Amino acid sequence: MEQFNFWIQALISILSGIAVLVPLFVKLAEYIEKATKEKNWAQMLQLVMNLMAEAEKKFSEGADRKEWVLAELKAAAKTLNYDIDWDVVSDMIDKLCDLSKEINV
Repeated sequence: MEQFNFWIQALISILSGIAVLVPLFVKLAEYIEKATKEKNWAQMLQLVMNLMAEAEKKFSEGADRKEWVLAELKAAAKTLNYDIDWDVVSDMIDKLCDLSKEINV
């Protein structure tokens, strides 16, 4: 009976340790995912700017340029299996265009 109690206590200790570790691992996974996305955001910005420069040469209308840039980004995101907030990217393109108009006056 004494050995049975020992194993019950050991099992309870292990389960309580696991109960503490599971939320820590979940938070760690969330942090890693967030850090990866933030790291990739600088690369995303660079890609958007490169595509905008290329679209500037290919198309005369701003709407056509933006549509082409978004299409190229969608193709890249699908290939890389990368989730993109399209509203944020679209807004970023508009702001970059506005900024270029202010600078190039």
